Amino acid sequence: MRFAFVSVALFAASASALVTPLTPRAWPSGTVTCGSASYSLSAVKAAVSQGVSHLSNPIGSNSYPHTFNNREGLSMWCTGETDYNEFPILSSGSLYTGGSPGADRVVFSDNGVYCAVITHTGASGNNFVSCQGD
Repeated sequence: MRFAFVSVALFAASASALVTPLTPRAWPSGTVTCGSASYSLSAVKAAVSQGVSHLSNPIGSNSYPHTFNNREGLSMWCTGETDYNEFPILSSGSLYTGGSPGADRVVFSDNGVYCAVITHTGASGNNFVSCQGD
């Protein structure tokens, strides 16, 4: 009888762990640096917001935001999210509205959950690397 009670208790504890809601990724706690460009938290949030607003109507010759496949295997820090999107974050401080996207990107899910700031700077070919402070 004691074995059955312990088994039921362990099963209940493990089942409750399975339904624990995922928490969205925390925003960067300070400045994010991609190569020689630095971005404040407000700049990162603004770029994500701009990207989310264009999910249904991409802009620019490369149609941003577009799917980010993470072929590099970067730490995305938004567990449970799928369908990653990349959108330019500009070192000029302006929001991307078309034209040259530069080297840096914010990554977010289709649900608008922030995932990362990444850059082509320092990466081989057309790959990305994570930015510092992200």
